[in-house]
Amino acid sequence: MNEETNIRLNTAVKTSDSAYHSYVTSAISTDTQHYVALSLEEMSKINFDDFGKYSIFDIANWFLSKSEMTHKKMQKLCYYAQAWCYALKGYRLEDTDYQAWIHGPVSPVLWERFKSFGYDPIRICGSIRFNIAVEDELLLEDVWDTYGENTGNALEALTHRELPWIEARRGYEPDERCTVVISPTTMASYYKSIYVGE
Repeated sequence: MNEETNIRLNTAVKTSDSAYHSYVTSAISTDTQHYVALSLEEMSKINFDDFGKYSIFDIANWFLSKSEMTHKKMQKLCYYAQAWCYALKGYRLEDTDYQAWIHGPVSPVLWERFKSFGYDPIRICGSIRFNIAVEDELLLEDVWDTYGENTGNALEALTHRELPWIEARRGYEPDERCTVVISPTTMASYYKSIYVGE
């Protein structure tokens, strides 16, 4: 991978009072950079079949350590962590795939674990444990700084306007069940294109 410099994803998702009126002004800051987006040649070398560096539950726990949140919001934050890791670092962060469900990208295994919360905020009692390398925590911090202030509904609306989810849902009605896996290659190329401003 190219030499990494120091960037932070600035808060780029703006939300109005209505969660369905969120929009992106810029997904990545071009200011203080600590990642270098992958070249097309580097992207062609990514092994999307890897199992993932971490358990999806470690990544979910990391986000839950920041704040209580709904299941929907947690799903979308974990999705963005995976997507930006593909685009900026060139490897699979989590041991899960995301499917193009009606309400946006969903990891079925994460949904199964937390479905009992329904629409209620997930509250964790006691300490939350996770073992994540410093360089990956920096990425998670950037995702949190960019998307963390948004509701689950706002993040759902955002993913509905982005190519990876749209592509996986092609041919499906808006309220039709869909279990098509969102393409890791599309995730990597789409978010990379946002990063470089294409």
